[in-house]
Amino acid sequence: MSPVAAAARAAARGTLAGALAALVLATAVALMLGYRPLTVRSGSMEPALGVGDVVVARAVPAWSLQVGDVVTFRDPDGTGRLITHRVLGLAPTPAGLDVVTRGDANTAPERWSIAVDGRVGRVDARVPWVGGGLAWTRTPAGRLLTLGLPLLALTGWALAGIWRPRAAA
Repeated sequence: MSPVAAAARAAARGTLAGALAALVLATAVALMLGYRPLTVRSGSMEPALGVGDVVVARAVPAWSLQVGDVVTFRDPDGTGRLITHRVLGLAPTPAGLDVVTRGDANTAPERWSIAVDGRVGRVDARVPWVGGGLAWTRTPAGRLLTLGLPLLALTGWALAGIWRPRAAA
């Protein structure tokens, strides 16, 4: 391999490693600060949030919510799934807060309650389209390709003589 090609390969590896390290560091810092990335899986909040967008939510005290906030909460139907919708109404109660939310594209609201000392995820940021690929990797076909393609590539490279595992010392 020529020195120029070797330098280009080393630069590409360094750039890739740096980008990966920056992504891991940014994610770790965001998680430590209480932020949580979530993938939008339905069109209930369109056009504000589209399917495949990633929203970044941070847990905030329930008393800090305001009408118009976009929040993430557990489905009041008891399924345990997370829902991200807009706050339409707030009513204080002795036990906490009654909340009315609805997706921008939906017609029916959800009514749910949260304890006085409860916390809810308030959406602080949106990253369009990134989550589509992430959501796809959770499907059976996505898992198969995510795991299978690298194995096929390594097998092909080994058979072609491009990649060889290092011998034990």
